[in-house]
Amino acid sequence: MSKRRGRPIMAAIFGFLTGLFAAVSLLAFGVIPIESILVTILPIAGLVIAFSVAMWAPIGSRDMPVRIPDGPPGP
Repeated sequence: MSKRRGRPIMAAIFGFLTGLFAAVSLLAFGVIPIESILVTILPIAGLVIAFSVAMWAPIGSRDMPVRIPDGPPGP
């Protein structure tokens, strides 16, 4: 049985979009100049970080058994 992972492609897409939004916001508010390397680094960093977290995340693994109680709850 292979170990299931999170959703790495979806996470990479949304990580890229988040990094792009952060770069555009910083440009719009004048925090960084347009010639800054951060405009390029933020979207790529968002993509890589989100992809890494999605591969590490244990989302989707439901290996724990469900315990069914023996009787009605006590008073």
